[in-house]
Amino acid sequence: MVYSYKAIIFDCDGVIVDTENISNSIMRSMLQQEGLQIDDKLLHERFSGFPNRENIKTAEAMLGRSLPESFDDDYRKRFHAVIDQHLEPITGVRELLQKVTTPIAMATNARRKEMNFKLSKIQLEETFAIRFCVEDVVHGKPAPDLYLKAADALNVAPEDCIVIEDSVAGIKAAKAAGMRVLAFSETLEADLQMRAGATQCFDTMKQLEELLGLS
Repeated sequence: MVYSYKAIIFDCDGVIVDTENISNSIMRSMLQQEGLQIDDKLLHERFSGFPNRENIKTAEAMLGRSLPESFDDDYRKRFHAVIDQHLEPITGVRELLQKVTTPIAMATNARRKEMNFKLSKIQLEETFAIRFCVEDVVHGKPAPDLYLKAADALNVAPEDCIVIEDSVAGIKAAKAAGMRVLAFSETLEADLQMRAGATQCFDTMKQLEELLGLS
């Protein structure tokens, strides 16, 4: 099936840059050090794709106590130390973006400094001239605010936008915004993504090209 659309809005982590596994690994390790054991299913359902402040609240509720005040800063230091050395674009995404002719934007739960660093590192800053981060809205994903803001900037109605996502939080956000969601299933189970509201799932960027009518 080839979808019709007037604009495409991309998530960043796990869709454009290969950071989701890095982020999840660091978060899991740090939570284990605090005595919280989480499996893959729980990690993807409750933590992956959510703002760090929400992840901290979730972990504290599960632990029944507060995490150290330095937890967020420690996480970000470890995360940046890794991606500074190992950040790569998702396989095939650069080629896909070169074929897109409709307006595009980025909407991410990352902070602005992190978003800009990642795009600069993989040389896609100019490609995503229209981009929004969690600091641009009152409520990050899974609220629809980021995707609605991106659609407004593109001057395209939400129902005419296709969103490229991977996380449960992001899929729910796009769905709440009234947009169709194509979900990248490389690191997350397709069944979980479909239950979150994905319109269809794909395993490679080549498959996404076909769904977008770019191949």
